[in-house]
Amino acid sequence: METDNKSTSGAQLKDEENLEGEPFNYDDILKHLGQLGKFQLRAFLWLCLPAIFPGLITMSLTFTGGVPDYRYNSINQTSLGEKNINFCISNQMFHDASSSDNRIKKQCYVYNHTWNNVEECLAGSDVNIDQEIQCSEWVYDDSIFGSTIVTEFELTCDDEHKQPIASTVYMAGNIFGPLIFGLIADKTGRKPAFTLSVLLLSILVTSAAFSTNIITFSVLRFLSAICNIGFFDIYFVWGVEAVGGKYRVAVGFMFQVLFTTGAAVLGIIAYFVRDWRKLHLIMGVPIFTFVSLYWMVPESIRWLIAKKRYKEAKELILKASKVNKRSIPDHLLENRTTTTMDSTENSEEGVMDILRSTVMVKRIVILMTAWFACVMSYYGITFAANNISSKFYINYELIMLVEIPAYVFFIYITEKIGRRLTISAGLMISGLGCLITGLLPADQEVMQVVFSLIGKFFVSTVLAALYAGTLELFPTETRAIAMGICSTFGRFGGIVAPLLADAGSRIDPALPYIIFAIANIAVGVLCFLLPETKNLPLPNNIQEAIDMEK
Repeated sequence: METDNKSTSGAQLKDEENLEGEPFNYDDILKHLGQLGKFQLRAFLWLCLPAIFPGLITMSLTFTGGVPDYRYNSINQTSLGEKNINFCISNQMFHDASSSDNRIKKQCYVYNHTWNNVEECLAGSDVNIDQEIQCSEWVYDDSIFGSTIVTEFELTCDDEHKQPIASTVYMAGNIFGPLIFGLIADKTGRKPAFTLSVLLLSILVTSAAFSTNIITFSVLRFLSAICNIGFFDIYFVWGVEAVGGKYRVAVGFMFQVLFTTGAAVLGIIAYFVRDWRKLHLIMGVPIFTFVSLYWMVPESIRWLIAKKRYKEAKELILKASKVNKRSIPDHLLENRTTTTMDSTENSEEGVMDILRSTVMVKRIVILMTAWFACVMSYYGITFAANNISSKFYINYELIMLVEIPAYVFFIYITEKIGRRLTISAGLMISGLGCLITGLLPADQEVMQVVFSLIGKFFVSTVLAALYAGTLELFPTETRAIAMGICSTFGRFGGIVAPLLADAGSRIDPALPYIIFAIANIAVGVLCFLLPETKNLPLPNNIQEAIDMEK
């Protein structure tokens, strides 16, 4: 009992120590400290180092889970003549792959029939349907992919339905990641939450390289998705909170560009490293080094102030003033007014407080639908692009690299017309690009690629605007969790995306693009109901967030 009392007393002393000092307005302080001085710039640049890895990990299944063409393996046949005949059977008898059934027969079945010679087989001798037997071994086309989980775990024929498991569970993991790590980041701080995500992500991605079956691999992909999206959201929020309003868009822009750069670099690495296990090691092992950022990057001052840890916040502000060689007026750090005294006594705001406000609920619902449509189209256009182009690696790089000029366009246009119009107009133009892609005839491959790139360009612009806009529409104490809720709902769109792309490959390549068009245009109209946040300070509490409607 005595030990318990001492522990309680120690905790109280720690809380009292954290509460020492005065509450202050960080936006006012930044006017004197500098919105992007050396102190903030150094923290931002450190956070840029890990920012390419989420793109690598997210898009890695494009290569590690690639599905090559395959056919019956006739290598065990006893004579050269019979081997040639069986090769003929598996590649010629069902050459017409106009339907899914014919494709499956060509890849998965061989006739239990003896031909006298290869010429007789090629001539197309009649064979009864009951003479088909299922293949037990396959030969894979390695012209695009080398070793993948499909070839390693033989996800063919009867096991072909297992191919989408890894991509589906990864997108499902993206649903839980923002919520879990958003809560951790809001409760414990940006630093500890980031460090935890780094440790777990490195272990999970590296471990996936040693998977012995599709279930183990999929479980590790699911868990790595939780950590990967949490990892991204934390450093994004952390970096944006460090700077003044003038540079928030630029910081978000750079993080988005680095995500895309990582995805594009992955395509180059995968072109030369076509073994899926080696690719996972290349991605996973370096992540562990980012644990060192715990000692390099200071905690978010905004978060410390929101948690009323004024003493720690003041120490960092004074340190920043020395590094930036700027002075902070004493009254901004020392004087306690009646208003600030009242704010100190108020209880902390949480997600339930947001849900009690009609204005905030309307805002979060609109943003959730925008995230869903945007993420669905973002990944869907990427995955479906392979259905309209035969040049795999070139098409992948184009669909990734088009994002970089999209983010440059975003940083320019959002300062001209604001966040709201960027989101609304961007979604509608992206939808129009998708609609044209879906309506063009199949023999217009070049034009299909062009308009799909237009769709990807504008939906990438919108995604960047959504990250910035969502952060700016919610108060500090609930900013990370609000971002997590909206981002989480968007991940449901991520789950739908590969399923629609797969439907496009099996049914009609136009189908996913028509769906993306309808969703984007409808949600684009809805987003006109959001308030504009251009040139407004980040809200510190719910009332300030509500007042943005004015």
